[in-house]
Amino acid sequence: MKSNRVLTIAALAIVAAALIAAAGCKYGGMAFTKRGQLLKINIEHPVDLPDQGEGDIGIVLGNRGVRYVKDVLVDVELPPQLVVLDEKHERGVTMSHDPGSNSYHYTLSNLQPAEDSTIHYRIRTSFGTMTDSGSIRATAWQRDLTGDRLVETASIKLRP
Repeated sequence: MKSNRVLTIAALAIVAAALIAAAGCKYGGMAFTKRGQLLKINIEHPVDLPDQGEGDIGIVLGNRGVRYVKDVLVDVELPPQLVVLDEKHERGVTMSHDPGSNSYHYTLSNLQPAEDSTIHYRIRTSFGTMTDSGSIRATAWQRDLTGDRLVETASIKLRP
């Protein structure tokens, strides 16, 4: 009976240590805030497209915690091999764009628990001599995030 208690307590201690270690880490497009919230960022994109092909990219920012996350800033940088034909974002998201650049800046004032907010791009590829699009980079900034930011990258390959 006592050996079962010791094993149970040891297992609980290992799980607690893993959770504490994970609280300070960012992994796989997810990061914990200092208040125990889980902020998630994902880039939905086609794996490959032909040259001059069109496709959709979605930047999905989600709150997987039990409380709201306030004042999230999102920077999206698209490589020059992707030409943006159309950009759409959801209500409650403010966008600014630097003319002549592939940088887009968004502000989400409040992201509720279990809520996703998606930014959509309709793009056309222009690979030239490249074999992939280069990095699509989405960076979420929030003062409660460990390290203050969460970065996710993706790329689109040239379809033969």
